[in-house]
Amino acid sequence: MKNKLLFAFALTVSISQAQQLDLTNEPAIAEGALMYVCDSLTPSYETTTGTGVTWDYSQLLGLNGSTKTLEILDATLTPEAASFPTSTKVMSIEGVIKNYFNSSITDRISQGFVYNEPSLGTVLATFDTDNETTINYPFMNGNYFVDNFSGMLAFSFNGLPQNPLCTGSIRAEIDGQGTLLLPSSNTHTNVIRYKSVDTVFTQVIFVTTLDVQLVRTQYEYYDIANGNLPLFVYTNVQFAQQGSTTPLLEQTNVISSIQPLQNVGIENISASEFSVYPNPSEGVINFKGSFETNASAIIYDQSGRVVSTIETLINGQSIDLSHLNKGMYLVSVNNNGVQTTKTISLR
Repeated sequence: MKNKLLFAFALTVSISQAQQLDLTNEPAIAEGALMYVCDSLTPSYETTTGTGVTWDYSQLLGLNGSTKTLEILDATLTPEAASFPTSTKVMSIEGVIKNYFNSSITDRISQGFVYNEPSLGTVLATFDTDNETTINYPFMNGNYFVDNFSGMLAFSFNGLPQNPLCTGSIRAEIDGQGTLLLPSSNTHTNVIRYKSVDTVFTQVIFVTTLDVQLVRTQYEYYDIANGNLPLFVYTNVQFAQQGSTTPLLEQTNVISSIQPLQNVGIENISASEFSVYPNPSEGVINFKGSFETNASAIIYDQSGRVVSTIETLINGQSIDLSHLNKGMYLVSVNNNGVQTTKTISLR
């Protein structure tokens, strides 16, 4: 009876190890995979957590076969190496984000990231004052922690270079274990989901100094028994004034290791391209662009306060802002889930 109990214990440990993140299954430099770009309106399944859950992405929509490479790079050989001198590895999603880190047997530590955002350009975040812990090894279903970090950001906002100091915190957890359904009947029954929420606090200059926050929420799905790289990654980034529930900018990127069977069309990627004219304006502004039926617009003043909204935005639409004070304003358009912000001047 004792031998059977010991065997059962050993089996349990073995299963547990297969469902946890640790240094032994951390991806190595040069590991990579071709990932398929998916519809930005793909659900995050934020509330699908716990043991024995199912994340159903079997009906996933792609973008006409568009792909990105997910790979682990040697940090010392990247263009940003000088900004991250203590990093050894980079988890890179081509054209989207690079996460710089190093590891020990007990944890994975991030020195920052490089993120590409259409309105802000390239955002360089260096956590050189206080590094960010992203994983405590071993890390398994139900584990979580919070860690603080600080450093500096570099990006452009309102056409001006910005180099503010930043502070922030991360909440990292394995929030679920279960079955991941991907297109073409690809079923993975032994998957854990790693969730991280980074909140970065900083300031930007927009006529006056604004307190803003950048929140990055990322879900990574792992089938550790069959590979070290995530099968599916969902990333949402929001840039907003501190305390506001309405983002000034928002971007969602979704990539899958399995090609979707159906597509939404590559044209939807650029559906947020629009112009506002005349600029500067005496008060009346006009919108020009290819807007979907659910497109909307929000106009903010210098303090981040909402001063006007358009619930249903169409090409050629005009709005009278002559009642507002002269100065700079932000026009944020949400077009089929893609958010783009432009600056206008009232004179």
